[in-house]
Amino acid sequence: MDTRSDSKTFEELALEHDIKQYSRTNTILLCIHIVLTVPYYVFSPRYMLIINLFSILFYIYGFKCIKKGRKSISNYSYMILAEILIHDIFCVLVFGWECGFELWILSLVGTYIKDYIEPDKPEKQKNLYAAVVVAIGLITFLSLYFITKYTDLPMHTPLKDDVVTFLMILNTCITFLAMIAFTNIYTRQMEFKFTELHNQADYDQLTKLGNRYYMNDLLESEEKVSKEDAGYCVAMIDIDHFKTVNDTYGHQSGDMVLTELAKLLSNDLPNNIKVGRWGGEEFLIISNHTVSYNDFLVILQDLRQKVEANLFSIENGEKIRCTISIGCAKFHEGYSVQEVIKKADTKLYIAKNSGRNRLIAE
Repeated sequence: MDTRSDSKTFEELALEHDIKQYSRTNTILLCIHIVLTVPYYVFSPRYMLIINLFSILFYIYGFKCIKKGRKSISNYSYMILAEILIHDIFCVLVFGWECGFELWILSLVGTYIKDYIEPDKPEKQKNLYAAVVVAIGLITFLSLYFITKYTDLPMHTPLKDDVVTFLMILNTCITFLAMIAFTNIYTRQMEFKFTELHNQADYDQLTKLGNRYYMNDLLESEEKVSKEDAGYCVAMIDIDHFKTVNDTYGHQSGDMVLTELAKLLSNDLPNNIKVGRWGGEEFLIISNHTVSYNDFLVILQDLRQKVEANLFSIENGEKIRCTISIGCAKFHEGYSVQEVIKKADTKLYIAKNSGRNRLIAE
């Protein structure tokens, strides 16, 4: 059974994923500045090399910021925006408009805003942040154009035409690569969160087993390929006297029993047999059309005996014994999923009323 073995919450998993994604982004930006060290060293005033060195140190320090948590990541994102913008302003003023450093702003505005920076903020707040970033980016872009075109700046460093061409090509490539990288990272980020939210909907959060919706999907899939001589089977399982466990030892102990039982039921099962939590203290086991009915019954008896022999841990380190009752039914031609489940439930009712701790099958 494909269970959710990881006990971490969705928020914890999402944070771990975001840390990985932001670390990759940070690595990309660090590599860009390391690459720029060469043209800065060869063509620019030494203070540009010093500025770039500070940018490199900034991104090295960024790895530490990213690991501090969600708030630190958010704050660091805005620091990245500021670093790119400030660095870009110096580059355009020193090297001129023709070298293409202003293209970084287009990359900044086009990809590094809104959902990427604040994916978990309310839509209104994200739109506001996006508008502010776009406005700052466009104002900076236009201001740099007019300043470089109509102002004779003392810091401007004239470059040869071939050098200007080289820097334009380099910056164009960096801009496109940055846009591709940021878009790809953001897409992977959203895919991960969609997958995790889907898992949250399909898996029981206490036992990490598939829930009723997940098991229903499996049954509907099996219904399409099952035949009279090769059909799926269903076993409904209920913990005997579970209300007594809750009333005597508390609901926390009851949850511990459910969690341990889920592991007992799902451990060592073949891939063609699936177990899920149906609701409350009820579990459902499905064998697909490749498992014979008799083999399935043998597996169920083994599970019942394993549960009977097990000592369940509860609060305060105590150990208690629990048993299960099982009702089993198999697919017949013309039976719907609900009819097979109802038949298994009827057999479970018989097991409960004939002494419990037993398997009743067709």
